Amino acid sequence: MPVFRVLASRTELYLIESFIQAADRDEAEETFYAVIEGERLALSFVQDFDSSETEVSAIEPLSPDHDAVPAEDRAHCLYCGRSVQWTGTAATASPTGMTIPGPWIHAE
Repeated sequence: MPVFRVLASRTELYLIESFIQAADRDEAEETFYAVIEGERLALSFVQDFDSSETEVSAIEPLSPDHDAVPAEDRAHCLYCGRSVQWTGTAATASPTGMTIPGPWIHAE
């Protein structure tokens, strides 16, 4: 079965009710944004989670030559299930006694 890469963004919506002392509407708005940034305090500030929307921006098939990403078992690619192998050198096999990094590759 094919694997697809799906890109999406989520916007969380909150209903904010605040009570702010201000000389006029403009000052109230300015103070409100200062409260959001943590620079000022409001008389009362309540933020309730309302909902969230998710918008898909792209769906594309996974390329057969994608980079190997090891699954938790370190034996298979997380994306396609093919066998993977690490190309680095473990510290125990290294002449310096330090791990030599290397990328993961598809073994097949």
